[in-house]
Amino acid sequence: MTQSTPKIILGSSSIYRAKLLSKYVPNFESIAPEIDESQYPKESPQDLSMRLAKIKARKIADIRPKDIVIGSDQVASFKDICIGKPPDYESAYQTIIKFSGKNIYFYTSVAIVIKEEKIELTHLDKTIIKFKPFGKKELEIYLNSQDIFDSTAAVKYESEQFQQLVDQMITEDEQAIIGLPMVWLTGQLKNLGLY
Repeated sequence: MTQSTPKIILGSSSIYRAKLLSKYVPNFESIAPEIDESQYPKESPQDLSMRLAKIKARKIADIRPKDIVIGSDQVASFKDICIGKPPDYESAYQTIIKFSGKNIYFYTSVAIVIKEEKIELTHLDKTIIKFKPFGKKELEIYLNSQDIFDSTAAVKYESEQFQQLVDQMITEDEQAIIGLPMVWLTGQLKNLGLY
């Protein structure tokens, strides 16, 4: 009997995470973990992000214990308030216009779980986006360039129009803003002999 090779599983329904991971890992499977992402009372954005990343990875690892499961979550914080995913143009406008001339913090957590091996590795990336002072016209140029609004705080850093609103991004991993801290993740996959 031959032993099957463990598969890499992305515990996420995010098309952005899947697209980013596919640049580095050609063969993986995506499984949506379907969890409650509600914030606990007094839970910090960092703790919320890490808790959700772990829950996503553990939930999929429960049904795929031999495989390498990657869970990730991103939480944006503005003035110590967690910002979700604005569902439409108007909500995105009302969210982002407040960021003019200010900073927003993105906490992107990732967990790697191999249940059968009792392995759980975690990492938290903090990204600060410092916005230029901008007005209605500049913001509308960005928003009009978007087909859908499905990202944390309506931020799509890869958009050239969005970058026109930004003064500076401070991070250890420029790709973490898309939803996965790839520098840490690829390093861990390499250590596990998978990359």
